[in-house]
Amino acid sequence: MRINSLKVFQISNLLMAAEFSAEVSNNSAVGMIGSFIAAALLIVIPASAFLIFVSQKDSLDRSSASGRR
Repeated sequence: MRINSLKVFQISNLLMAAEFSAEVSNNSAVGMIGSFIAAALLIVIPASAFLIFVSQKDSLDRSSASGRR
């Protein structure tokens, strides 16, 4: 148990000694949020729109096919 707590203490000291500036952290956070937004715009929204379109088209096809029977 003592060895694990010593390792955690050493790692936390290493991270604190790295002295990341607030500007670097802020830029990283902005970049991460930007990548989430870009992924939504490029992948999620078009895929959702396509699936909704296909679902609605299939629903119309099924309703018109049942009317012809």
